[in-house]
Amino acid sequence: MALTDVIYQNTPGNSEGFPLGVPTSYSWYGGSTGHTGSTPPSNFTSVTGWGQVYPKSGATNDSNPANVQIADFQTWVHLKGGGWVLVQDQATDPIAGAQFLADFSGNTNSAWGVTRQADGSAMGAAPLNGYNDHFWPGSRGSYTAGTVDGVYVQANMRTTDPNEHLVADLGADWWLNPTAPYVDGFSNNPGAGMSDWVELTTSYQTLYFTSMTSAQLQADLPPPLRGTSAPTTPTQPTTPTSPTTPTTPNVAPSVTQASASPGTGTEHVGDVVTLTLTFSEAVTVGGAPTLSLNDGAKATYAGGSGTNTLTFRTTVASTDTSTSALAITGVSLANGATIKDSGGLAANLAGAVKTFSGLQISTAPTAPTMPTQPTTPTTPTTPSTPTVTAPVLSVADNSLWVAGRGGQVDLGTKVWTNDPNDRVSLNIRGLPRYETITTGDGTRFRGDNITLSSAQVESGLTLTSYYRGNAHPVANLTLTASGTDPVTGAVTKAASQTITVTDPRPSSSSPSAQSLASQSFAQLLGSDTSTLASTAPQTTNSAWQDTAKASHASQSFALLNQFMAGSSGRVDSGQIVAALSSGTGWTQNSLLTKPQG
Repeated sequence: MALTDVIYQNTPGNSEGFPLGVPTSYSWYGGSTGHTGSTPPSNFTSVTGWGQVYPKSGATNDSNPANVQIADFQTWVHLKGGGWVLVQDQATDPIAGAQFLADFSGNTNSAWGVTRQADGSAMGAAPLNGYNDHFWPGSRGSYTAGTVDGVYVQANMRTTDPNEHLVADLGADWWLNPTAPYVDGFSNNPGAGMSDWVELTTSYQTLYFTSMTSAQLQADLPPPLRGTSAPTTPTQPTTPTSPTTPTTPNVAPSVTQASASPGTGTEHVGDVVTLTLTFSEAVTVGGAPTLSLNDGAKATYAGGSGTNTLTFRTTVASTDTSTSALAITGVSLANGATIKDSGGLAANLAGAVKTFSGLQISTAPTAPTMPTQPTTPTTPTTPSTPTVTAPVLSVADNSLWVAGRGGQVDLGTKVWTNDPNDRVSLNIRGLPRYETITTGDGTRFRGDNITLSSAQVESGLTLTSYYRGNAHPVANLTLTASGTDPVTGAVTKAASQTITVTDPRPSSSSPSAQSLASQSFAQLLGSDTSTLASTAPQTTNSAWQDTAKASHASQSFALLNQFMAGSSGRVDSGQIVAALSSGTGWTQNSLLTKPQG
């Protein structure tokens, strides 16, 4: 069934969910895009498999922290002449990664704490809304240029929380060489493709990616899939004849190919050479076999037991002998080391002896080149300063309060710029763990350091409190708006502003809403010398005064109903009275419309 699963997960349209926060216009939003047949450029010598995890779009995740677990991650490359080579293995190359913004805008990312477990698996925190977990083996896999025509990646994955809805996929990138840097436009690392999205459960599931067609896979299965193809329908049995004594002996496994990476060039002190032995069948390694080399060094066993491909590595040392062509002179099985097949037959290692013409080893120090005579320097011109318009940050109220147990309040924050080409973002620091911020599209953010796009801020930001204690915690949120020039990358920031959020509002000395309302009604219905009358605009028209009192009474009823329905029955001293005393100003309007969480 594994081969069927590989084909299914790499056929467009078979995703089990979609990634939250990724624009639907992205070609990979739906998963596999039909990437079969992808081969590396002829001068490339490296590859890396990778994976990514997102919250599932349209699903609701609980607030409990969850983890993602990754095991048995492997990357294999297919040789043009046939056969597979293991180039990345989690058993010897631990998983690394980072948490990126969901849409990878600005390549913004933060560290992702991945820990290696006792069983060799990797464990890391599940992504929050608006982010992803993007991971890969720590080192890139290597191969000889022009020898590879496909890649295969597989890994076992699970989540630790049954209530966490996550989707994951695998993919691979071709790289110019093992150390080439990332550059915009992906010229150093064109993608080989990616698989469909698979929803994670608390049980391990195997995820697959391959750039090979189904026909190519069936013709030459990757070692992890051998023996997993669906059986063919048996033919009708005939009457058995008397058995004869078998004459075909059990043949021992043998080395069918030896290769080196890099395959050509000159390697110096400190450089690493990877040597690969391909066998006629899967073999099991016992102990620590080594390869003897003609430069006097030995290549130590690196991995591959249980497959038909074993890898060995050697690091050029100053004590090695320089040679114009590195060669394997033999395989050493010292200290009880073994290489056998599943039947216990020792492998025939004669085919491991090989000379790699064009792969030189040099231990001599590199002579420095003679410096050229310096020319008279020209007078430097003053560099132009990139122009970035400072963004504008607007905060409606720098002092807010919100009730716990799910209470909400609008942050009243806006950001903009007068340069339509600049990218504007808002960074919020200081958000406590019992509070979250939700954008207008329903995306929820948690954590002490949050960065939002201008579109997310424009959609509206709502702060929600889940505080359940009896204290009155106060959080100081620091807001900083940044503008980035998309061409030069220059950044400028607006002055930071602080919003103080009290959670919940102190109530030890606050009068009840009923008491304040009663006082207000007494003022409204009393004599013209009351506080309300003395603070309202003066007039000689008694009919106007009666109308004003009736209007204030109606607003008082509205205030009382809102506080009785939306609060604990305790309000800030003076809030209702102050609202009434200001006539028909903005205070009543804001109080009547402000969320009372």
